[in-house]
Amino acid sequence: MRSIIFKRRVILPLAFISLILAFNIFKNPAVVYLPFEIPGDQMAITIPPFGIFMESRFETADASNPCAHPLSHERIHWMQYERMGLSSFYYNYLKCFLASGRYNNWMEREAQEPCLERKQARKI
Repeated sequence: MRSIIFKRRVILPLAFISLILAFNIFKNPAVVYLPFEIPGDQMAITIPPFGIFMESRFETADASNPCAHPLSHERIHWMQYERMGLSSFYYNYLKCFLASGRYNNWMEREAQEPCLERKQARKI
């Protein structure tokens, strides 16, 4: 009986913390293509420390165009996570989301910059 309590109180939390630390050590995101649509009018989502999840229709799309492929946008979110750390990333994103909405916050604007710069370059 004592070993079961020990496993639940010590070993399982340590295993979970070790897993999170391992994801923080290996900073390259895993890109997972999902065979279904992501709800909420989204094409992709970054979930640190687990990776970037995208709809499978983008698997064969041209990733060099930041306006047509969401991978460049999601990689910027991943860089934000690397810069801020796990808890700070989620705290800031949630705070910005609640204060300014999904599209009108600094984290989303930063992730949209490559596409906006490309559009500006075309106008010139």
